Amino acid sequence: MKYAIVSDIHGNYPALQLVIEDALKCGAKEFLFMGDYCVSAPWPAEVWETLHSMKNARIICGNEEQYLRVPEGEDGQFEISRWCKNALSQEQRDWFFGLPNRMDLHCEGWDIHMCHSSEEFIGNAETGHYNVTWLRENHPEERVKREVLLREICMGLRSNEDFSEILGALPKGIYIFGHTHIQWHMQLENHIFINPGSCGLPLDGGECGAPYTLLTIEEGQIEVEERRVVYDMHELIGRVKSSDQYTKAKVWSEVIFREWLTVKDKMLLFLRFVEQYARGIEDTRRPFAKDTWEAAYMEWRKKNELISAQGTIL
Repeated sequence: MKYAIVSDIHGNYPALQLVIEDALKCGAKEFLFMGDYCVSAPWPAEVWETLHSMKNARIICGNEEQYLRVPEGEDGQFEISRWCKNALSQEQRDWFFGLPNRMDLHCEGWDIHMCHSSEEFIGNAETGHYNVTWLRENHPEERVKREVLLREICMGLRSNEDFSEILGALPKGIYIFGHTHIQWHMQLENHIFINPGSCGLPLDGGECGAPYTLLTIEEGQIEVEERRVVYDMHELIGRVKSSDQYTKAKVWSEVIFREWLTVKDKMLLFLRFVEQYARGIEDTRRPFAKDTWEAAYMEWRKKNELISAQGTIL
């Protein structure tokens, strides 16, 4: 059996289309979807339609689905969540809300365990150490080669005493998760860990494109192949700029553009900047008010332009 493992689509329907096409060409028979289907790119309804119509898919929820419950308001901070919520029908939102938190299946002697975050299986061994902040601090400028990233994560986990203790009590099996937007995998004897990265919003410092992972189980043997479908990010950005999302949630969209182009986290940096900016002008309104949100983005953009002039994208 060959599975295509896909996570963190974040409304990026063009990326999802490319991944499904590539996986089918590679012989995938079933798809495992690991959550976070909406919020970031302006095609949540198209993503829903695709997933809802697939007969050979197993689908669990992520943490971002909770943002489809955002209340109505005028703040800037949740403008993209509010837009996404209103872009979906109640039926579509209810379908996302009804997805299970985890799923287990069995294939040729292997138990496969699915959950959006690895914390369900290995505590904070991954999420607390090998996240987007770790990546930014350890690889601040250059693109990160896959072999370098995999080596650093695998060596780090092997030397982590807490992880070793958890591993000793963890049943044999294949553990699949997403959430960090960093693609990696590792096999330690009878334990296989797979994070396919983010199909729609990769933040692992690698090549621009849509990551996913193929898992093949044949006669009890395991093969894991990380794949990344390369496509034109500038063309994608152009499509977003012509969308209603860009009109209603321009700041969020602009920050996401920077993430697509650099393949690294910018949103956390921007949120920290907005907090500093709001404190500086003594604005205590939370969530961040629209005027403060937009003014902070203009200041952040100016800083960006200065740094970009020196050859770096913030």
